Amino acid sequence: MTIKSVLTSALLVGSMLLTPAAAEGLRVALPTFPSKFAPNFWGNDGAPMLYQVYETLVTRDPFARPLTFQPGLATSWKQVAPTVWEMTLRPNVKMHDGTTMDAEDVKFSLDPIFSGKDPEYTSAWGTFHYNFDHVEVVDPLTVRIHTKREEPLFESLMSLSTASITSKEHYAAQGYDQALLHPVGTGPYRVVQLTAGERAVMERFDDYWDQKAPLDKLDFRLVPEVASRITGLVNGEFDLIANIPPDQAPALKRDGIRTLGVTWPMFHVWVVNQVAKPANDIRVRQAMRLCTDNKALVDGLWGGLAHVPRAHQFEEYGEPFYMADIDYSGRDVAKAKRFLAEAGYKGEPITAQFTQNYYLYGNLAAQVIQQQWQECGLNLKLQQVEQIDYQKSNIVAWSNPMYYPDPMGAMDVHWSSTSNYAKRGTWVPSHPEWAKTFEAARFGTDVKTRKDAYRKLLELEQQEAGWILLYEPHEIYAMRDSISFDIPIAYRPYVLPLRAGQVKINQAKIGQ
Repeated sequence: MTIKSVLTSALLVGSMLLTPAAAEGLRVALPTFPSKFAPNFWGNDGAPMLYQVYETLVTRDPFARPLTFQPGLATSWKQVAPTVWEMTLRPNVKMHDGTTMDAEDVKFSLDPIFSGKDPEYTSAWGTFHYNFDHVEVVDPLTVRIHTKREEPLFESLMSLSTASITSKEHYAAQGYDQALLHPVGTGPYRVVQLTAGERAVMERFDDYWDQKAPLDKLDFRLVPEVASRITGLVNGEFDLIANIPPDQAPALKRDGIRTLGVTWPMFHVWVVNQVAKPANDIRVRQAMRLCTDNKALVDGLWGGLAHVPRAHQFEEYGEPFYMADIDYSGRDVAKAKRFLAEAGYKGEPITAQFTQNYYLYGNLAAQVIQQQWQECGLNLKLQQVEQIDYQKSNIVAWSNPMYYPDPMGAMDVHWSSTSNYAKRGTWVPSHPEWAKTFEAARFGTDVKTRKDAYRKLLELEQQEAGWILLYEPHEIYAMRDSISFDIPIAYRPYVLPLRAGQVKINQAKIGQ
């Protein structure tokens, strides 16, 4: 299940690293847009754009395996006490509002996420940063990051986009709401036009502290329909389109277009409400899993290009955490029927709510699963809604990406006691060993402790059945054949590598 980048048209001879003189702009069509252009936003739909604008104190080599951390807005860091890390900030870093980054900007950016008190930041806090306490300003170029307990994943968490740095002066002058309409970061591109939920236009930031951006301009546009994205690329309206399903690949086999396929380290998952009847009975939840034919979904919807999950883990973890011997996949209708009989299930409706178009093939997958479950006697009702009712719905569609190459990079973010579903009261694991096993997997101070605990956690999760893993989706980028790039393997899915040294182009211009 490693990321596989498949070029379906050959690279033209003589391609070169994209330089500012080589191209004027790039027009990108995306299926969804973030509701807010905030540095602490962590949804799938923000990933392609936020990476261009915001930066963190610690960064990762996007293409390195094993995971390699690099200096970002901090030039160095060291652990000075079990719960204290001292970080030296990079001097003379200009922000998009013209100010120079200092320790006060770092404290302003991170303290709200570390406290978890402000509703605007509680999601990022509970998902990633709940073990962080506060930022101490030592001097203008030195900060100390305090954690509640020793943090074995310090660099991984500090290199998440949610730990990005913005300008304290900008927010003080504009106010929170206005500041979000005029985003300020330290990245190689700055936002010059933002239409919330529809369009974001960026220009190269000439005062960027590192290598200058390769493109003069980036123009991201919301285009929800797959057909419209493809037509726009073919007709010259766009230069790059994202989230194209495999069955549309034939429409892209034409001169002047290159495609890049990727199987993401991310589960499309159905989250099961463990409180609402009838799925509050663990036997019903286990039957729902056993009735789901993942291979049929992968073959029928994705042409065999997606991956069948064998357990809640990804090959991208690498050594020592990926455990290739674990395989919990497989359908068992007879066992599912036995569980339902033991639970006294009599065909009560099981509701699944979905919003339109967010997850590729999401609607089709739901219809297929509905038919699969009928074989077991499960009565699945599908509801398309504008807003999910997390308390009433038995099932909601979700994605569970790998945010960093570690077991907790996928497990902790959605299934910890501070995660969104735990806070909603719908994820309530009942096994008496769950909490202590999770803690050992998350906070163990040596590899063996964490690995052994995670193996046990996967076993316990099979009993809890709090979610149904569907597949690791395979999607296609399509672009003009003057453009090429590789998929970053160290960052979360959907990050677009449009920085210096990450994207290549032919002599021909794009964006004209």
